Amino acid sequence: MITPKGAQVGQFEPAKKSLISNGLLSGQDEMGNYNKGVCHDVVAYALYMRGAAISPDELVQFRAQGWLNKFNYPAGDKWDGYAIIPKGKAIGFYRVRDKTWFHSAVTTGNGAEIRSVNGFSLGPAWSIPVDMKWVLGKKNEDGTFNYDGTKIEVYISSL
Repeated sequence: MITPKGAQVGQFEPAKKSLISNGLLSGQDEMGNYNKGVCHDVVAYALYMRGAAISPDELVQFRAQGWLNKFNYPAGDKWDGYAIIPKGKAIGFYRVRDKTWFHSAVTTGNGAEIRSVNGFSLGPAWSIPVDMKWVLGKKNEDGTFNYDGTKIEVYISSL
């Protein structure tokens, strides 16, 4: 759910949107001022403000899991557990057991740090950055990570 303030600043010129985006990713600004949606919604908003290929219409049209086709995580790179990820990339978390994309987050540009909402230890609140290396630990031989009693895969969207 985009807030009135989020809708207003979403119409700013790219340079001004970029400043707001940097404030959001650094934690100097709170995502709830702009978007009060679930994890996929706030990640899409953060990417939009950074100039990703998301249109204003899509921003209003898509909700929650509706973003998964746009993020297209399977076509992205699988995270290897140690690579530094550039700032402003959507990260998708995939539960192997039930073949479900259960969470999205966005990278801050600080190593493997992410921000999100509603993601428990993978981003409980926007104001709490999470280091994926610390939360997920060492990668399994099959390329998965152990999380919440099950195996997951972590993908970096090319969006």
